[in-house]
Amino acid sequence: MKLLTATAYGQGLRVDDFHWAVEGELVTLRAFCDLHLDRPHGRCECGRVFVGLGSHYGTTTAMVRHLPGITEDDYRDALCHSLDAQGWPAADAEAEATRLIAEVERWPVGAIIERFVDRLAIRALSDADIGRVPGRH
Repeated sequence: MKLLTATAYGQGLRVDDFHWAVEGELVTLRAFCDLHLDRPHGRCECGRVFVGLGSHYGTTTAMVRHLPGITEDDYRDALCHSLDAQGWPAADAEAEATRLIAEVERWPVGAIIERFVDRLAIRALSDADIGRVPGRH
């Protein structure tokens, strides 16, 4: 199944990029504060961050990867446990997992995703999973 994972690929295209999560770990969206409803690139990063399910650290880029050993139920359980471990209510884990799975399904493997509050968009395409770009080193 295709899922969002933390990645450093595509970092630096925006001046406020950061990558503290573990490369390749599953990620989720973190709740955001009211400061970012109109300004996701303000002082607080919560409107543009993905959070690693294991490390609980953030990154501003996530990669769509195909992870054949993980089922939808596995992802939902991992998300629920991660939210609980971080002190967030896990009541919305099912809905969040369903939303992310549906969004990721429409993107190609290797797509680099960025977040603007509730909107996710493709920032770039990696050559890691979709083939090398001719003339690129």
